[in-house]
Amino acid sequence: MNLVNSCLNRQRKYLFKIIVISLVAVTGVALSAVHGRAQDLDMLTPEVFTLKKGIVGFGMGMAPDYEGSDEYTVIPIPQFRYNWENRCYINLLGPSLRVNLIPGRTFGFGPMLRYQSGRDSVDDDLVDKFEKVDSALEAGAFGSVIFNNFILYTAFNADTTDSHGGYLVDLAGGYRFGIESNVQFIALALGTYASDDYMETYFGIDEKNSERSGLPEYSAGAGLKDIGLMGALQYRLDSNWAILGIMKYTRLLGDAADSPIVDQRGDANNFMDGIIINYSF
Repeated sequence: MNLVNSCLNRQRKYLFKIIVISLVAVTGVALSAVHGRAQDLDMLTPEVFTLKKGIVGFGMGMAPDYEGSDEYTVIPIPQFRYNWENRCYINLLGPSLRVNLIPGRTFGFGPMLRYQSGRDSVDDDLVDKFEKVDSALEAGAFGSVIFNNFILYTAFNADTTDSHGGYLVDLAGGYRFGIESNVQFIALALGTYASDDYMETYFGIDEKNSERSGLPEYSAGAGLKDIGLMGALQYRLDSNWAILGIMKYTRLLGDAADSPIVDQRGDANNFMDGIIINYSF
């Protein structure tokens, strides 16, 4: 705690900058609010790719129309980070906003906000008849460790908007490979545990939705929602510009995979990919 207080005290002169940067980051979240399925990108911890004072980037990707869908849609992926003294930072990637309060290169910890898209208008004719699920703003905390290129990450986020009313626990572990001086690659294995409320909201089918859609009633309980793999390759064009490519595969498990929304109307195998062009300063 002394390290945290020392870091924060030394940074009071940067308060105005941080407020401005936060407003920019919130704007980025608003841009990404078109779709929240890029949420697992927050597992790409900021220390993974060498940065200067900060970074600004924007990209596009493809993600499932809804969790468990076999239809895909285009998503925006904003990227923003600002480091103040001793690697305390504010970071935006996709729909996730995080603030690291731990100085140094090895450990990261702090609060985070994450946008979770709801389910309103979707391409599937039957799922589209379901009652609307509002988008959620999740709040929680993250922790990360990077040591000798090994990466560990975890996060806990709970709904603050009474949309799904539940919580998610994310875990990831992987390794960073330095292929060339200007090329880095990350490989991550990941998994997500979801609460009863989350699972019932996104994968359950109550009597009303069953009557609306013709799909059978279904109850989904808490458990390991998914596991997956993610790869990210960054190619640095020069000292400032870089291209970041991301690919992610997720396999829904248990009650999520067995839901008629997925089993009959979608696919338990979900993919996400994207390309971001960013500028370091």
